[in-house]
Amino acid sequence: MKSDVSPQYKYVKLDCYYFCFQQSLAVLAWILFFKREDLITIQPWLKKDFPRWKTVYFRHQWKIFKRNLTNLVFFVQCRLGFRNLDTVYLPVYGHFGIYVHKGYKIFNLWSGIVTKIFDTDVNKSIILNEIEQLKKVSQIDFVPTLKRWDINQRWSEEDYIRSSIPFSHRAADSVTFLNAFNKEASPCINSLILFQPQETKNLAVYFRKLIEVLESSKLSKKSPDSKESIIFRDFIHFMVKELDAEGDLPVHLVFTHGDFCPANLLNTKNGLRIVDWETAKHRSLLFDFYSYFFYRITSGKLSVNKVVSEINEALPNFLSELSLRVPDITKNIFDFVKVYRFLFYVEYVCKLVERDLTDNRLNMTHYICLNIDAFNQYESTLRTQITEIKND
Repeated sequence: MKSDVSPQYKYVKLDCYYFCFQQSLAVLAWILFFKREDLITIQPWLKKDFPRWKTVYFRHQWKIFKRNLTNLVFFVQCRLGFRNLDTVYLPVYGHFGIYVHKGYKIFNLWSGIVTKIFDTDVNKSIILNEIEQLKKVSQIDFVPTLKRWDINQRWSEEDYIRSSIPFSHRAADSVTFLNAFNKEASPCINSLILFQPQETKNLAVYFRKLIEVLESSKLSKKSPDSKESIIFRDFIHFMVKELDAEGDLPVHLVFTHGDFCPANLLNTKNGLRIVDWETAKHRSLLFDFYSYFFYRITSGKLSVNKVVSEINEALPNFLSELSLRVPDITKNIFDFVKVYRFLFYVEYVCKLVERDLTDNRLNMTHYICLNIDAFNQYESTLRTQITEIKND
């Protein structure tokens, strides 16, 4: 990556992180061995669950120690010129960073600042739109505060949230997970729904715009005989068949986070905080709700059967709470739950398709097919459960 300003700092990739080449070995050792919680909080999907038996626990800790020691040795070898690991040059100093969509995020633990550096191939209008969006959402109390930004130099700064991973939001136990959702996540989604004025759209018109996004995607232009193309094409056909049959009913769009999932929820001394707002925009009302639960399937944390049961329990409670604040809108949701669920499927795939246009580092086709498979499994499981209830 190149920058509009002269590159000043070299970052070396170790595992999934980029560590600043100019920092002292003592600081790097401190981060690797004593600030591991900060690293895991930033990328919580790297957290590995393991039994609490003493022998397994100490074996796990020994593996972590050896891995950190190996990374420290690699870092020293890079400095001595004995190794050439993946490196990037960035115009800001920080202790470590990660690759994110359209750039890098650099974390400075001393100053408590996170700096996002945008890639040079990102249009400045896109940077401006993202920063304007962050300025708006910074008004919400569970969002990191945007500190400074420079469109021409392609960077923005926000507060670094010192936090821990909210394991209750990742628990395999449904009781613990649903309690956390009702107590913490659900109020946040409700606040987002009311944050900006709702938009009411004609389903047929709105759905057709979404389908146009899918039909113009890279995946739709791949070989029609490929497995991925068949999965994608079948998904579009099924959605068109199901939603076209619903006619011209009104649907409500609200402000959404875009990636509202346990990985982006952080516990702090001041309560829950939510990070990664780059994909925030207006979408169908239940988008963030379903995103939170479907993460449990696509991350491989839970079976589809269990997630179906969790959603069946959580959705009525969520809508009951929402009805106290926007009763007219909530009635529409109760009447057309299936429509909003299917809109979520299409909107989520659209989000991945749009990212595929600007992200050459991730295999977005894999993520698209992974989510489509999760949606198909969910619908199949739901139909089976409904059939069993009718037969009983």
